[in-house]
Amino acid sequence: MNETQLIAPADGMPLGKILEHDPGEVSRAVRRAAGVQPGWDALPFREKAFRARRAADWIYSNADRIAEIISACTGKTRIDSLSTEVLPGALAWRYYARTAKKVLKPEKIGPSSLLFFNKRSILYRVPYGVVGIISPWNYPFGIPLHEAASALLAGNGVVLKVATQVQPVGELLAEMVRSAGFPEGLFSLVHLPGSRAGREFIESGIGKLFFIGSTEVGKRLMEEAARRLLPVNLELGGNDGMIVLRDANLSRAASGALWAGLSNCGQSCAGVERIFVESPVYEEFLRLLKEGVSALRHGPDLDFDSDIGALTGAEQKIIVEKQLAEALDSGARIAAASRATEAVPADGGGNFHPAMIVEAVRDDAALMTEETFGPLLAVKAVDNADEAVRLVNESRYGLTASVWSADPGRAREIASRIEAGVVTINDHLMSHGMAETPWGGFKDSGIGRSHGASGILEKTREKVVIQELLPMLPRNIWWYPHSRRVYDGLKSAMDMLFAASPFKKISGLGRLARFYLGRLKR
Repeated sequence: MNETQLIAPADGMPLGKILEHDPGEVSRAVRRAAGVQPGWDALPFREKAFRARRAADWIYSNADRIAEIISACTGKTRIDSLSTEVLPGALAWRYYARTAKKVLKPEKIGPSSLLFFNKRSILYRVPYGVVGIISPWNYPFGIPLHEAASALLAGNGVVLKVATQVQPVGELLAEMVRSAGFPEGLFSLVHLPGSRAGREFIESGIGKLFFIGSTEVGKRLMEEAARRLLPVNLELGGNDGMIVLRDANLSRAASGALWAGLSNCGQSCAGVERIFVESPVYEEFLRLLKEGVSALRHGPDLDFDSDIGALTGAEQKIIVEKQLAEALDSGARIAAASRATEAVPADGGGNFHPAMIVEAVRDDAALMTEETFGPLLAVKAVDNADEAVRLVNESRYGLTASVWSADPGRAREIASRIEAGVVTINDHLMSHGMAETPWGGFKDSGIGRSHGASGILEKTREKVVIQELLPMLPRNIWWYPHSRRVYDGLKSAMDMLFAASPFKKISGLGRLARFYLGRLKR
């Protein structure tokens, strides 16, 4: 294989040459963006929103081409590409176009005490200037689009690096920004190997780094960024738990588990990986799950005739196979598997792997404790919801989870006890496509948020401006010169504010007023 070529995971065909910028390109891109960012930030928001809507229109007009290129680079099906990246991407631009202005509106802050009656405070959200985004290969269009869209509409410039395997998708994002009419230089796409990217971004002069990827790499980047106090936002791994209660709609729960666990061949950081089912309905749920997965087809997307595509990398297939083998060696068993289409090589070649339901997995197996990132669903019976919550929370990850029940109140109570950044009820995974809902996790799943108002605010710094309403007065009461009278005057303020006796409060107010008027004399 020519190591300078990108290779399509599903059919092994070349996708084009691997691109790589020379050292220093990140810093040059940051300087270019910094040169035009102030003018961009100063534009009326309606002009920013106009370009965002044009970006949404460009996605709509190019939807088929985008889906095909995403699928070619990642191995996922075109339906996966369209439903989880292209459509949500267009919706995201429209959401940020109509929402960001309100989110970023200056906010008046009321005084915390009568002592500060003459102060007016206003909170502003100001851009970082230029932000850096390092995005992964599993959702190469949808993930960086959300980060870039909210950053641009918050007034920032953007420098983006996508994973090497999906460089053609990154080029689509750059084309989208150009076609929408954003100022030249405000957005740059840089191509670097992963081993170089983190350090070059950290040393480039960006105001904040947004990294989406593995927990291990995210921790290393955060450690390096700390040396220059560079703020970071990290969306990292997951090992999502799904809880099925005895009153759940089992047909919906089984169908939801299949899609949320196997979409993108299971390569979703918030995909279902561990399913905990209350024992009275376990057998029926398992029967439905087995029927569902047995009907699925895995193989290349030739004519929309495949449900599950290929794993994106050969190394990922090795990880999936290793975790499965470890579980089976420890007593687990495969309950059911998807069937290969005729286009899958008979010798097992390529990056295809059957979708599988795995039972009796030990709690300490990697399939239960680590992020699998493949089409394996581990299912386990539990005595009750409390046991299910405990098992879900035992993971070092806490990205998303779900509760399935016919009782909304009980489901919400259980959801409140789950240690995860996103918990859905009677659904799973799809909230990543909802631009309005914050996205991010607890524990080793990262820090910070993307999407929604929270995602917009992550692209800004808080700045408060405090104005004196009586500037004609000569001094504040606590200014110099100090004396016993100043001390007693300040104590009278405390009497007014904190004394339990109403008489002492009134006395304190009188003494404070006299002290205040005397203190204002020159």
